[in-house]
Amino acid sequence: MMKRFFLLPLAIAGSLWLGGCSSQNSSSSAISHYVHGQLDAESGKTQKALAELTQAIKQNPNMVLAYEARGDIYRKQGQVHNAIHDYQHAVKLNPKSFHGWYELGVSYQAVHNFQSAVAAYQHSLQVEPKNPNATMNLAVAYAQTGQPIFGIIYGRRALANGAQSFSSLANLGAIYAEAANVDPHYGRKALHYFKSSLELKPHQSAIYLDMAAVYLNSKQYAMASRVLKTAGKLAPSALVQERLGYAYYRMGNLPKAKVAYRAALKLDANYAPALNGLGVVDMAMALQSQGGDRAMRRQAVAYWRKSLELNPDQPLIEKLVKHFSQSSQ
Repeated sequence: MMKRFFLLPLAIAGSLWLGGCSSQNSSSSAISHYVHGQLDAESGKTQKALAELTQAIKQNPNMVLAYEARGDIYRKQGQVHNAIHDYQHAVKLNPKSFHGWYELGVSYQAVHNFQSAVAAYQHSLQVEPKNPNATMNLAVAYAQTGQPIFGIIYGRRALANGAQSFSSLANLGAIYAEAANVDPHYGRKALHYFKSSLELKPHQSAIYLDMAAVYLNSKQYAMASRVLKTAGKLAPSALVQERLGYAYYRMGNLPKAKVAYRAALKLDANYAPALNGLGVVDMAMALQSQGGDRAMRRQAVAYWRKSLELNPDQPLIEKLVKHFSQSSQ
C-alpha cells in the first residue's frame, strides 16, 4: 500500500531580493508590476497576476521576488514544470533564497523527482538550518527515494525543531512504516506516531488505514481488522473493505472475508483486488468442501478473469486462472 505523506506549507517568506536593473525607470516599473501582481493574486485574479508578474520580469530579469511569486501561482494552478522553471531562476539569481529552494523542493516532489527534491531542501536548510517544515519535507523526500533511515533522522530532527503538527507526526509515522518493510521493529514506532497524530486530529480514516498496513505487515491480523473497521466507519471505501477481507482471510475466517470482499465490490464493482480476494476465498472454500464444489471453483476463476480484464498485468492471477481452469470444467 502506498504511503501517504503531507507536504508542509511554507511558513515564512524568503528574504527580500529585488535584483539589479539597468535603469531606475525600469526598476520602478518592475516593482510596480510586481506589487500589482501580488495584489491581484491575493484577490484571486490569477491570470491578471501572472501577466503583471511577467511584465515585472521583462522590466527586470533579475527580480527574484517576481520569479518566486509567479512560481507560486503556477504551482498552485498545477503548472508545476513552469513553477520549477521560475524557482530555478530565483535560486540561480539568489542562492540564499529560502523561499525559492523550499518551493523548488515541493515542486520536485509533486512531479516525483525525489532526488532533486532532496537536494533542494538541503539547500533551503543551508539558509535556515532549523526550519522544521523544510526538515520534515526533506525527511519525506528521503523516504520517497527509498531511504527511510535518513528520513527518520531528519523527521526526528524536525520534531525537535518544533514540527509537532498532525501532518508532521503522521509523516514520521509513515516514514517509520516504510522502514518497517526492511526491519519490522520500526513498526512499533510507526504506530506510536500515527496514534500521536490522531490525538491532535481524531477521526482520520487515512491514518487508521496506514496503521492497518503496519499491523498486516507484522501479521497482527486481529488488530488490523479492528482499525480497518474504524476506518470503514469514518470513510467507507472499497480499499478498506478489501483490506478487511484480507485480514479475515489470514485469520482463517473465510465467511467474514467473503462478506468483506463483497462489501468492497458493492462500493466499487470494478475493484480488481477485491475480485482477486473473492476468488481466493471461493477457491479455498471449494477445496475444503467434499467433492471440491466445482461450481464454486468456476466462480473463483470467473472472478479472476474479470480482474484480469480490468488489469491484465497480474502474472500471479494469470497463473491461478491457468492452473484451475482445466479442473474447474
